[in-house]
Amino acid sequence: MTILQMRYFLTVCRLQNITHAAAELHLAQSTLSQAMQAIEEETGLNLFLRSGRTIRISQDGQKLAQKVTVLLREVDVFEENVREMASRHGKLSLAVPQQQASLLIPRLLNTFQNEHPEIQLDIIEPYGLEAARLVREEKADLAVVNYDGSTVPDLQYHRITSRAVKFVVWQEHPLAKRASISLKEAAQFSLVLLSEEFYVTRLLLRSFAAAHIEPDIAYFSPHLSTLYSLLRTHTAPSILFEPAVASLDGLVTVSFDKPLSLTSCIITKKSRQISKDQRLLIKFIRQQLLDDWTTPDS
Repeated sequence: MTILQMRYFLTVCRLQNITHAAAELHLAQSTLSQAMQAIEEETGLNLFLRSGRTIRISQDGQKLAQKVTVLLREVDVFEENVREMASRHGKLSLAVPQQQASLLIPRLLNTFQNEHPEIQLDIIEPYGLEAARLVREEKADLAVVNYDGSTVPDLQYHRITSRAVKFVVWQEHPLAKRASISLKEAAQFSLVLLSEEFYVTRLLLRSFAAAHIEPDIAYFSPHLSTLYSLLRTHTAPSILFEPAVASLDGLVTVSFDKPLSLTSCIITKKSRQISKDQRLLIKFIRQQLLDDWTTPDS
C-alpha cells in the first residue's frame, strides 16, 4: 500500500460511501473503487461489506484502519519535520571577528544580500578563537578568521591569503619613519595588545617566547576600538594585523625585520557537507578579501 492508497482507504472508512469519498478526494468513482479493490488484493483481506453504493467496514477493515491511522500520523510528523528543515535551509550563521567585521559586514549586508535575497544571514562577532569554537560546536556554519597556523583536527581551513602583523604607532612616534624594527626593539616599549582570545596575540606571545624576549604588556583589550583610542592618544604602541589599521588616519605601521604574518581563511566543519548557499557565501567572502588584499606581504 502506498501512502496515497492509505489516505484513500481512511477516507472511504470515514464516509462509508464510495461516491461521497470520491467527491471529497476529487477522484472518479471508478478510480476509487479500483483502488479499494487493489488494496484488498494486496493485503488478502476482506475489508468492506458492500450493499450497492453503501459499504460497511469489515472487522479486518477496522483493524487495518486503526494501524493505518497510527502510521499516517507518523508520516505527517515526518513531513512537517522535513518542511521545517527546508525552511531553515536558506539561513546561514556566519562568525566574523572584529578584525574582519568592519570590512566584510557592510558588504555582506549590502552587496551579498542584494545578490542573494533568498539567503538569510545570521552574523555574529566573536573573538577569533571563539569563532572557531562556534563552528566546531556547529553553532555557526562558517567563520572568517586570521589564524596563526594552528589547526583543529575536525575543522577545515580554506586559506585565502597571508598578510603581515606590524608594529603600530602614531605619526609622531620615534619609530614612525623606520622601515623595519626587530621584536627586541618593539619589546622595549610598553605595549597594548588585543586579548589572548585573538590569533594575532597568540602569535606574538609565541614569537616573543621563542626569541627569549620578555615584552612589557601594559594592557590587553578585547576591543579594537580601545586599542585605536590608546594609539591615537599616544598612550602606547600596539602590534596588530595590518588590515585592522590600514584605513585609519594618523597611525603608522612598521614591518618587522623577521616578518610575522597571519593567514586569512574561512573555517567550516569537516564532518558537515558544504551546501550550495555556503559555497556562494565562501566565494563572495574570498573575492572581497582578495580584492582588498591583492598583494599579500610575506
